[in-house]
Amino acid sequence: MKKFITALMLAATLGFGVESHAESVAGKILLWPANRIMDALDVFSISAGVGNTVRIELMATEAVKGGGGIGTVFSLVKDYNRQYGVAMTNGWYWSLITVQQGNLERVGLCGTVKSYQEEIRGYIDPATDPTYDFYEGERDYWRIGGALGLMIEGELYLHPVEVADFVTGIFFIDLRADDYSMDSFE
Repeated sequence: MKKFITALMLAATLGFGVESHAESVAGKILLWPANRIMDALDVFSISAGVGNTVRIELMATEAVKGGGGIGTVFSLVKDYNRQYGVAMTNGWYWSLITVQQGNLERVGLCGTVKSYQEEIRGYIDPATDPTYDFYEGERDYWRIGGALGLMIEGELYLHPVEVADFVTGIFFIDLRADDYSMDSFE
């Protein structure tokens, strides 16, 4: 009798595991279109704002960046790691290829925009700076793009890692671990 109950419990456990896996597969298929739309939106960042700002910047990652800026700007933001809303950015910086210096602060005023403060001296190391954390960071070290501003400021960046996440997501591979699952709605 003891062996029968043990076998029954084992079968029930395995059955629940198969059911859970089936729900996971069904959820991935059901949410595939929404996840591809979100991944497509993640490919770029854009912001537009006004303030007492002067800025020009071109970059092909934080390691190859030129330009600078100073001032305070209030912006509508659609940024890296699904940050949407209104932010105030204040400070100054300059950059010439890999050498940088500055003090920047961004305060998320509304929405999901994350606040951060960054003291820049020399080279930025994405492995040690939490601002550039791959999964949770406020900024993308690998972004490509630029910014231009004189009282009115705009930014536009492309995120190569997000492009790879979008392409691999077509085949159900989530590089950035940011796809929605059925658990996201519970």
